[in-house]
Amino acid sequence: MNSAERRAIIAQQLAEEHTVGVVELARELGVSGMTVRRDLAELERRGYARRVYGGAVRETQRSFEPAVPARYTANTAEKQGIARVALSLLKSGDSIALDIGSTLLFFAEELRDASDLRLIIATPSLAIAGELSDNPAYVLIVSGGVVRRGEQSLTGEAAVDAFRRYNVDKLFLSAAGLSSRTGLTEYNMEDAAVKRAMIESANEIIALIDSTKFEKITLCTVGGPDVIDTLITDRMPDSPLRERLEEQGTRILIVQE
Repeated sequence: MNSAERRAIIAQQLAEEHTVGVVELARELGVSGMTVRRDLAELERRGYARRVYGGAVRETQRSFEPAVPARYTANTAEKQGIARVALSLLKSGDSIALDIGSTLLFFAEELRDASDLRLIIATPSLAIAGELSDNPAYVLIVSGGVVRRGEQSLTGEAAVDAFRRYNVDKLFLSAAGLSSRTGLTEYNMEDAAVKRAMIESANEIIALIDSTKFEKITLCTVGGPDVIDTLITDRMPDSPLRERLEEQGTRILIVQE
């Protein structure tokens, strides 16, 4: 197990339990306490954890974006289920835009091996483009822009302008948070700007959001709850978010276990 894998496991435990201990992690991961402390120091440097005596606690600032490995390994079953439901909403001939994010990566994995769909796909994600580039049934468009290396997303004026020129049938959108008060929010302002341009480009907005994001508010507003035509998630939102979505006619699709 390499350092990135260890840190992803630690980050997932912090996301679920909000606290971890050095002794317990060393035993579970089969490494020394010193190695665990170095991993915690790196997670603290990234802003995901705050070290305390004997371990670490999770940091929950609205401005901090968890690392990609931590997000990809968190709530895996729920995200895979969301991705499968999203796949069922496609029909051959659709033009679609695919957002960035861990849930969209799971969706790209479902799309990668689909043999009965011919699609035009636009994305600002280099990771998603890599997943889909070998399927000859897809016309794949990468937006261009400035690379956010950790996220492998394309941002900046070039990415925003690209989506302003597109008109797609469906946008499959992710978000760091979805609340009844502020709607869809994101950590990074540049990613948020690209998301807003993607929303403007699409005829139908399909949000792929697991229930851990409900009533969570992060730094940058992307759009109100009213922009969502269909929400695919693993659990029915509680009030008042559920009431807000139902009032505006959002279709809510719940993943079946």
